[in-house]
Amino acid sequence: MKKFIITICLIISTNQLLLSQNRVQKLDGPRFGITYLDPGLLADIINDDRDINDNNPVDYKQEPSLMTQIGWQWETRFAEGEDFIGLIEWIGLVGGIEKGLFLPSVSALMGIRRANGFEIAAGPTASFTGFGMVFAVGHTIKSGDLNLPINIAWVPSRKNHFLGDPQGSDLDKDLLQSGHALTLSVGFNFNRGK
Repeated sequence: MKKFIITICLIISTNQLLLSQNRVQKLDGPRFGITYLDPGLLADIINDDRDINDNNPVDYKQEPSLMTQIGWQWETRFAEGEDFIGLIEWIGLVGGIEKGLFLPSVSALMGIRRANGFEIAAGPTASFTGFGMVFAVGHTIKSGDLNLPINIAWVPSRKNHFLGDPQGSDLDKDLLQSGHALTLSVGFNFNRGK
């Protein structure tokens, strides 16, 4: 928890420093997506095989799952050059609404976008599955002032989750993994002058 808070504070400080020293362009807009969840605790919750913070032994079915995501992206561009643009992105999402669940997450990514629209970014993420890293790659399609970002993001599986700790010494510790998450998201935003 302490490392996560320090990381977020450093990103915010860096963001404020860059904003104060550069004329920046901000691109904010909605995000929609679908997430594939590898077998793990979160997939069990989405599949209705487990409740959040359920500490009782579970008969893990270990099946993958899908969930929708909806949210908002705040993007700040900085250090614009001829071929590359520096990016800081904050993305807040809520997943599982179609299944009656409220599974929020927030990610802070730092990356670059080429002039042709190809982009890569990485940074910390926080959700019910705990703190971890998110790695993203994508492409932004431009049409006048309209930007259409399409991204694929991967969050590796981890054991430091907030989904409860099932009891029983006979459980294989690999079953306590949150499961990998792979998200395809799309969105839109409009250029607002510098």
